Amino acid sequence: MPQDLDSQLTNFLRRLPDWMRRDISATDPARRERAEDALHAMLLALIKGTGRSVSGEDG
Repeated sequence: MPQDLDSQLTNFLRRLPDWMRRDISATDPARRERAEDALHAMLLALIKGTGRSVSGEDG
């Protein structure tokens, strides 16, 4: 992995919204799926170079 992408990924993971951290580990399948879908979209944006930061959504 290129160093720049590696550091961007590290920064991305440190800034994940709290709701996503909770919902990824939820026992409710709907909550977990919502968080997985959001994480997928955010990672794709990072990899494609369009997502330079993580939104501070509380949703």
